[in-house]
Amino acid sequence: MIDDLEIRGFLDEGYARLVGAVALVTGSVAMAEDAVQEAVIAAWERSERGDRIENLPAWIATVALNRSRSGVRRVFAERRARGRLTAAPSTGEPADRVDVRRALAALPRRQREAAVLRYLLDLSTEETADAMGTSVGTVKSQLARARASLAEALAVHDEEPTEVDHADA
Repeated sequence: MIDDLEIRGFLDEGYARLVGAVALVTGSVAMAEDAVQEAVIAAWERSERGDRIENLPAWIATVALNRSRSGVRRVFAERRARGRLTAAPSTGEPADRVDVRRALAALPRRQREAAVLRYLLDLSTEETADAMGTSVGTVKSQLARARASLAEALAVHDEEPTEVDHADA
């Protein structure tokens, strides 16, 4: 059983990180905050009933993502329809952070979700599969595709210097 101190510890140590990760999946900080808060409440309610949660951060991440999935589909359908994914955000964030955010936003939802759970929230491949409700093999496949897409999207394309003819100089 989870006690009050464990949940409060999560709120102190993991809440902001999880909200940030869910926001990367959902595309909305407000939606992420709502989903994580609902998941924390669900954990508290489960604890009050005496139910056991083995890994609180992973459980809350799973519940938050499950609660935000339908909203994510709607939000991203609207964005695609309006062509917002290519618009430059005016967030005031450093360019590399914006590039990563934009590259993640361009991934298909399942790839983005797998990458955020595995790499930003440090869930194991098995925990990621559980959170996504899929197999480990599917997670590995989604992660491989996500890494390939992100590598291409974030690649620095340096131009090689060209030789200049100085014959008449």
